[in-house]
Amino acid sequence: MPRILTISAFLAIIGVTFSSEQKDQEASECLKKCLTPMVQLDRSFTYVFNNFEKVCDMLEDGAFCARKCTQEDQRKFYQYTTFYRIHCVDYEEELQEHLSCIAKAAAEADLVCKDRCRNAHKVEKTASKESKMKSECLTLECSTVCYFEELAEECPEAKDVLLKTNIGQVHSMAQGIHPLSIEKMEPECRNLHDTDYMRQRLLAPAFDVISDTEKKMIEQSSKNF
Repeated sequence: MPRILTISAFLAIIGVTFSSEQKDQEASECLKKCLTPMVQLDRSFTYVFNNFEKVCDMLEDGAFCARKCTQEDQRKFYQYTTFYRIHCVDYEEELQEHLSCIAKAAAEADLVCKDRCRNAHKVEKTASKESKMKSECLTLECSTVCYFEELAEECPEAKDVLLKTNIGQVHSMAQGIHPLSIEKMEPECRNLHDTDYMRQRLLAPAFDVISDTEKKMIEQSSKNF
């Protein structure tokens, strides 16, 4: 089964950050059957928000399917589909009134955030497991902040619900992992499960969240005027 560590998570579509033990566990046939349609979806905000009802219907079908699985599989399904659940269930009504604007803004956000975050924390293939995990977590943090900023800028009236969905995902991730497992994570990954930290990152002025290289370029440009 494809891994649903949503580093792609539609870049911010975070199901759950797996511990190494969870990654090694083989999913049951029942869980695979229920998750497969969701896993095969196009992982982009453009697709999700332009096909919102279809995606949410698929989540509902998957949840119904998971009822036939074991309690443990149902728990995993709940965790792995966090992004969809947050958007399609928890905040569906609030999102609906802004859906048209978000859907239009999503395409540009996909391009901007992939370009900004894809290589921002790139490591060599020969890098250690710890370095690769740090890179993944920093990339996910970059993407989460970037998408929030881009969508909120184009759809300012949706900023509150966009903040709620992001914080909701962080909270759900933290709730789904044992506190001791979170403590053992690299600091860069532990931050992704800290609602206070992520709230500050999301609400920080744009200049505070861009890379040092970008800051230097902006500062240099200012001096040239």
